[in-house]
Amino acid sequence: MPELKYLLIDNFGEPFYVDFDFYPVAREGQEETNAQAQFPAIRAEGAEFAAILHRLGLPSKADYSLEEKVSIYREHKKLSLGVQLTGSGNSYSFTLRTGVGQGWLIEGTITPSGQITVTKREPSFNTYPICLAKGTLIDTPGGLVPVEELRPGMAVWTEDGVGKRATAVVIETGVAPVPLSFRIVRLSLNDGRTVTASPGHPTAEGRALGDFRAGDTLDGALVLAVEYVPYDWVETYDILPSGGTGLYWANGVLLRSTLAGRP
Repeated sequence: MPELKYLLIDNFGEPFYVDFDFYPVAREGQEETNAQAQFPAIRAEGAEFAAILHRLGLPSKADYSLEEKVSIYREHKKLSLGVQLTGSGNSYSFTLRTGVGQGWLIEGTITPSGQITVTKREPSFNTYPICLAKGTLIDTPGGLVPVEELRPGMAVWTEDGVGKRATAVVIETGVAPVPLSFRIVRLSLNDGRTVTASPGHPTAEGRALGDFRAGDTLDGALVLAVEYVPYDWVETYDILPSGGTGLYWANGVLLRSTLAGRP
């Protein structure tokens, strides 16, 4: 399977995936630290490790330098996060995205001998999602409404420039496709509220949700737990309320729209 993944990469180009060593917050030395920590597990995957060594032109040896471990780790991320390959009879089904920004979503099959058949190829805007999970409830004058059901012109609550709740209307909605193996972050607060979104989604103060840790304060409450969980949907969602602040309540937590201030 690793060789087949490399064959797909050679055929379609470098895959797009969300690299959690740099998203939502890049920290100096993080990739190197993770490369060393995960190296034993990567090495234990014999077939993939052999394919990576062949790809990089590295020999099999007892130990590797930090630079070599980082290179091996990057190839591991590319294979595990960038290309989805699943068994399907006498062939494998594959899915991958290529290009950053306006790119492609490609699906098809590949046989063990390397014969590729494309079943779907469509434009895809490939970016790091910073939107809300499907089903997130937005506060509106008429009650709670799932974010994916809101449309321009519908009424929502916002916070105005002096910190008061005010009625607004949705002036824009956004939908972002989710790359393979994407995980969302779930923050549980000590007052019972829970908010789930892309790690890069901003709070009212502009801080990314993925940058929070247990013990931090969010919207006046203490963060009890921060969990990264698989996302079962193909898109994330956002809205932009009128009023200039870009603020709204998602599952009762005051957040800032990712569409605010966008040209």
